[in-house]
Amino acid sequence: MTAPEIPEAPETPTLEVDALHVSVPTARGVREIIADVSLTVGAGEALGLVGESGSGKSTTLRAVVGLLPRLATRSGLVKVLGTDIGGLAPAELRRFRGTRMAVVFQDPRAHINPLRTVGDFLVENLVDVQQRTRSEAERTVAGVLREVGIGDAERRMRQKPYELSGGLLQRVMIAAAIATEPSLLLADEPTTALDVTTQQEVMAILDEQRRARGLAMLFISHDLDLADAVCDRIAVMKDGRIVEVLGADGLRQRAQHDYTRTLVEARPRLQTAVSARASTPASATSGDGDADVPVLSVRDLRKVYRVRAADGRGHEDLVAVDDVSFDLRPGGSLAIVGESGSGKSTTARMIVGLAQPTAGEMAVAGQPWPTGRLSSAERRRRGRLVQMVFQDPYASLDRRQTARDCLREALDVQGVLPKADRDRRVDELLAHVGLTAEQGRSRPRALSGGQRQRVAIARALAADPAVLILDEAVAALDVSVQAQVLEVLNRIRRELSVALLFISHDLPVVQQISDDVLVMHGGRVIESGSVATTLASPQMDYTRELISAVPREGWVPRRRGNRTDPAALSSVEAP
Repeated sequence: MTAPEIPEAPETPTLEVDALHVSVPTARGVREIIADVSLTVGAGEALGLVGESGSGKSTTLRAVVGLLPRLATRSGLVKVLGTDIGGLAPAELRRFRGTRMAVVFQDPRAHINPLRTVGDFLVENLVDVQQRTRSEAERTVAGVLREVGIGDAERRMRQKPYELSGGLLQRVMIAAAIATEPSLLLADEPTTALDVTTQQEVMAILDEQRRARGLAMLFISHDLDLADAVCDRIAVMKDGRIVEVLGADGLRQRAQHDYTRTLVEARPRLQTAVSARASTPASATSGDGDADVPVLSVRDLRKVYRVRAADGRGHEDLVAVDDVSFDLRPGGSLAIVGESGSGKSTTARMIVGLAQPTAGEMAVAGQPWPTGRLSSAERRRRGRLVQMVFQDPYASLDRRQTARDCLREALDVQGVLPKADRDRRVDELLAHVGLTAEQGRSRPRALSGGQRQRVAIARALAADPAVLILDEAVAALDVSVQAQVLEVLNRIRRELSVALLFISHDLPVVQQISDDVLVMHGGRVIESGSVATTLASPQMDYTRELISAVPREGWVPRRRGNRTDPAALSSVEAP
């Protein structure tokens, strides 16, 4: 099968890929992961490459920049500005990458040395590859930082990565990319883990810089709405092949391939019409349990961190959570939404005992919980009532254990079930989250992202908790996998009457999983109510801003001017 041809730009393309094939050795023989991929991107043009995890998007990007795994074999042509990448010696390729190409990756923290300052990271390529003086490089990057919306550039350059929020760090990555004045910009899922308003800001900056500098951009994403907003054309990848190429305008109406239609339909749409679900107030989330006794009650919760002062001298108080109160009923579902740094995850961490509140009270099933330092026995007791599922299952699972071993260990730690019954309970947990026995015998590296997240959910359910806290648990998943995990959560809630506290920045997903919502900003709850009413008739400007930032058909990312990033001083979500 021959891949569809993407029409060439009228002029000589900045990037030209022709009949690209990539294969890797496996235990069962050689496996082809990229098959006959051809594409072109002209100067000033943006091409979106979309598809699910494993479709070959990121491998295609790595082939373009010459960063394929050591044992991978490549055939076909990759040209940048007419230069065949495959014909360059390693030293020549390194210099070519440092002067003609730039990459913005998904996770900036994984690509910035945490022990060095932001300024060191920004000037490194300019000094080492482009042979500029340190002072000249610093002047250049200070100007670029201001271009991407980072004020007080000199102070930011003295800070370490952990002192910046995810959104600010991603702007630093963009600044590092464009400071080298490349001709080709490659963006690999650059906003996947960002909240909607920060995502809008980052996308607006990328689009603005691409147009202003005439950059050719290859934009990789699993979000069709996002690609639609900033790209001129979109190529859809499945199983290592390009199956369809479309102009971005009218993508939904003109999609022909079944796989493209599946991606379009899998993405939840934000509905802003009031429905029958709008009648329940946030403090009385419905469920199957006793309507008078909340399974989780939080009153006046507050968390203050000591952080380095803005001027670099001494320390100051940073209020991460301030006066947060809510009730969650048995079997109910409550979402907490807001930007990075709004206090969502800090609130969740205090509930499960991973952070110590500065003030406030909490109760589970009517029983007060201690808010001071927890003993081992108290941690185990709390773990039997409240469990947490994190965003990255690969980081929270033991890579040496199979899924079954992981679940069995959780049951052994709880020590509630007799040993003879624990294997049966493992089978039940796998069935609850839709995993087969064969998948239960697999280690994390052999499972997809969605399957790993199901294992993490099953492990949390092993304690038979009353409350399941999900901290951005579907944020990094493809739209189709995300839909499957959300269905698992809805089914668990119906069958087991587990209450869900859903931490998210994705409003369409919140609409699918939650009855009620708290909107947090600057550590405080600024609006609350049923999901349907809050999204249809928001009362606060900040809530309206969150809604307007959700990508959808016809959406255009816009910068927010000099509005202060609430997480600018410190990553208060994970200090």
